[in-house]
Amino acid sequence: MINKIDIRRTGWSLFILCLLFVGIQSCKENDSVSSDSIPNLGGYKPAGNPTIDAWIKKNLTEPFNVAVKYQYDPFEVDFMKNTTPAKEEYVIPTMELVKQCMVHPYLKNSDSAFVKRIIPKLWVLIGSGQYNDNGTVVLGQAEGGNKITLMDVNKYDKSRQFVQSSNYTVQHETAHILHQTRIFSPQFKYVNPEYYTTTWHNYPDKEAFDLGFVRNYAMASAEEDFVETIVYLLVFGQKAYDDLANKSTPAGKNRLKIKEQLVVEYFKDKWNMDFRQLQVDVQQGINGYIAGNQS
Repeated sequence: MINKIDIRRTGWSLFILCLLFVGIQSCKENDSVSSDSIPNLGGYKPAGNPTIDAWIKKNLTEPFNVAVKYQYDPFEVDFMKNTTPAKEEYVIPTMELVKQCMVHPYLKNSDSAFVKRIIPKLWVLIGSGQYNDNGTVVLGQAEGGNKITLMDVNKYDKSRQFVQSSNYTVQHETAHILHQTRIFSPQFKYVNPEYYTTTWHNYPDKEAFDLGFVRNYAMASAEEDFVETIVYLLVFGQKAYDDLANKSTPAGKNRLKIKEQLVVEYFKDKWNMDFRQLQVDVQQGINGYIAGNQS
């Protein structure tokens, strides 16, 4: 009886091995792997638009060694978040905005060597914003001084609100590159260190104003505060900044004016640049762009 059980088990094992062998053989014979390139995994480059590519080459690549990636690649952003491609008709207007409202003002107040040094070499355009779980949205980001990602490109229009908002993102990421290249005075970090918080999004802008910040996001860290102060002064101008300070509390106004002075000194001491003139040139760039003047 024992011998019979052993024989049956042995026969059943052989049968299973034969099935596995046949299955492996059939996979080898019938399932072939395609040799076509897989998008975004190397060796693949989406076709560009000749008109767009020619404009980028003439206006950005040749003078400043800048590349613009407008073909959609989800791995350029957080691929766990839903984002959409940038529409081609908005690529040139978006980068023209960058050129007129950021590049040229800095060029006027320094030289081409400075601009080549601080301008990121890769610009990535994404059609939508990148939404976070806490309800905030990412509209741009800078990476190591070499790359800037601009999002929400598909909402493009020539209204003052959109142009200022878009330039705000551009100037914000550019200012990050500046302070990452040459650090700002430690004094800035001690103007109101007790109010920096990771839950900045829980504070209304009005409360942030009263505490001495240009908006709630500036409360995220001293670095963001420094950058936001620069950008508000450049994009909205001196009068808007003064109005904001005057509407704040006495303590908030004092902090805002101290931060303003530290920004002016930073540009003078670290970059030998007149920040007041840069303000004027950014404002002229914005107004000229909205009016349709080509730089």
